[in-house]
Amino acid sequence: MSSQDVIFESRMTHIRELKTALERERRENAALRDELAAIKSHFDMALLASADLARGEKIEIWDGWNLILGSGSVAHNLDGLVDLAQKSGRRVWIVMDGRDENVFSRGNVRVSYTGGSGEHRADRFVTDYVRMARYLGLAGQVSVRTCDKDFAAEVRRLGASLSD
Repeated sequence: MSSQDVIFESRMTHIRELKTALERERRENAALRDELAAIKSHFDMALLASADLARGEKIEIWDGWNLILGSGSVAHNLDGLVDLAQKSGRRVWIVMDGRDENVFSRGNVRVSYTGGSGEHRADRFVTDYVRMARYLGLAGQVSVRTCDKDFAAEVRRLGASLSD
């Protein structure tokens, strides 16, 4: 092998390393962009719901997928959960993990998908909202419905009550 071959192989190895590093940075950048979009979306939804609290309304937040798929499920699908929430006569906000952020309302029921990726996005969203309500001195107006014991303990610690 000549010295030119050694130099060429060394440069090719370096180029492969740079390509690998660039791809890794692209993936990380995309993940950070998605996370930023989810945070912006969460902030917008929290502002909307904080207006409910500012008007003195009580809000019940339901852990959507947990109440559909969890061990203590109360509905077989989202439509069943929305129907149950409407029958309660209370202002209910159903929060669901979902890749694409989305919000819709049916009467006193608001359903929102968190957007983004990763586990427990809805839990983080709800705890952030309860924390915000606590900072405003309004955590007593927030109750959370979930079958997840760890999540329930966290929202209780933050000042929200639990609902059935």
